[in-house]
Amino acid sequence: MLCYGRLFCAAVLSALTLFAPATRAAAPDLDVKVQMVGDEIRSQVSLFVRASRQHVWEVLTDFERAPQFTPDLQVSKVISRSGDTLRVFQRARVRFGPFAVPIETVRDIRLSAPERAEARLVRGSMEKFESVTELIPESGGTRLVFRSHAVPGSALAQLAGESLVKRETEEHFRHLRAEILRREQLASRQ
Repeated sequence: MLCYGRLFCAAVLSALTLFAPATRAAAPDLDVKVQMVGDEIRSQVSLFVRASRQHVWEVLTDFERAPQFTPDLQVSKVISRSGDTLRVFQRARVRFGPFAVPIETVRDIRLSAPERAEARLVRGSMEKFESVTELIPESGGTRLVFRSHAVPGSALAQLAGESLVKRETEEHFRHLRAEILRREQLASRQ
């Protein structure tokens, strides 16, 4: 799902699910860079998945089911479609210790299947959100490249710091990879 379901959300949730520590070390096929410049959080992710580009695309754009495989994402709905552009509403609850920060966004997501998705914030509890997700075929699978620029609407995100944002983003993409691989395995059994 282009939340980037972890992407969208990885931008929204990468920029917004900044608060939970990761439980595992990053895999060698996952590279996450996060930089905080003023109020802006810049994320860059490279993820290799042993799955077809089509299966990766299907998970990234599965907005309606995204809450089933995206922690903290409570609601995700396509509210309109115009040509290759979707308008998507999402609601998440990001936890930071004993605190929970609600996040709601409406984003326009332009799809160029199955290669690229571009998202931009229309309205919501963030001040800014823009992302680009690209799917690049590689030997044995697909490389997902995600870049986002986000300005959270809450000062808590700035207090979290780069390392916490990076860990949360890594965790987000681990969940995305797990769903992609689950669906790839189901498809291979059919």
